[in-house]
Amino acid sequence: MALKIINNFVLKSGVKLSDHKILKRLLKIAGRSTCLRAKVGCILVKKNKILLETNNNTLPKFDCSKIGCIRDIKKVPSGLNREICYGLCAEQYLLSYAAKKGISVRGGTIYVTTHPCRICECLIAAAGIKRVVYVRGYPDVLAQFDPLRKYGIEVIDASEYDILPKPGDV
Repeated sequence: MALKIINNFVLKSGVKLSDHKILKRLLKIAGRSTCLRAKVGCILVKKNKILLETNNNTLPKFDCSKIGCIRDIKKVPSGLNREICYGLCAEQYLLSYAAKKGISVRGGTIYVTTHPCRICECLIAAAGIKRVVYVRGYPDVLAQFDPLRKYGIEVIDASEYDILPKPGDV
């Protein structure tokens, strides 16, 4: 993979300097998550402007900090049985909020701390997102099917910028 050095940042092929600035912002966004298990941030950029930013959160009536994490209680491994969780993925929050507010995401770029899960990949493809930049992989058993690339979505692994806390550090 080709590397490029700009202003002391080593950039992988496909990663832009502007991506680096946005990826650094993800740390703050992810840190605001109310999820006890994972801190995930998501930012939507369109025409070089940040339109929306959010994180994964539980629904208000199911605050895991008060009732506990159902996935931990049931000992469900990461990447499996996502549907039992009381929260939404950061991408799901972002796309549903955009729909609620009438904000078009078509043609935009989503920056996310963790590679989208299978459900989010399908939502991203259906919404018309053209580019996804992620920092960490996700343990999804269906990852080999890769719907993002099948729909012509550019997928950028920006793991070199993994400045986020590791699981258990937060």
